[in-house]
Amino acid sequence: MRLVRVLCLLVFAQLMVGCVMEPVRYDDERAESVEATLAQFRGQKKLQPFFPDALAYALFPANWRAGGGFGGAFGNGWLFEGGEVTGRALMTEVFVGPSLGIQADSKILFFRSEDALDQFRRGRFEFTGQANASVATVGEAVTPGFNPDVAMFVLVRGGLLLEASIGTQRYDFFPLED
Repeated sequence: MRLVRVLCLLVFAQLMVGCVMEPVRYDDERAESVEATLAQFRGQKKLQPFFPDALAYALFPANWRAGGGFGGAFGNGWLFEGGEVTGRALMTEVFVGPSLGIQADSKILFFRSEDALDQFRRGRFEFTGQANASVATVGEAVTPGFNPDVAMFVLVRGGLLLEASIGTQRYDFFPLED
């Protein structure tokens, strides 16, 4: 069992290095995925007030979470300012607590202040805390926001994950290349 955990961590680390080394480009394939995910978030009535009030938002169309007592998550997303993509963001998370399973989700963060947006751009932005239960494509993820200038919402895309954990999410920002 220990060998499996070590191998999983090594694979996770390799994936993270590959994500960071990839050039920052927003091409048609990525745009299609982002637009489909954005339409899902825009279709939720509870999120309607957030879009016009936000200075910017970061959209993560395909994140993965896995846990077994301890766990992690990762995903790539895009920062939108004034309706335009300004850069890519990498989300990594480590958590500990009762958790078991794997889950795919999409995430959106709404920035309400220039200070919070600036912290996100500088890679000094973190969230903590998680409660989560999902089976197949039905589920609910609750992440308490400890930053009053940012609202985060999660759409479960699939998987089986039961979780009540604490941890930290880190977001690193990479501006688009010209």
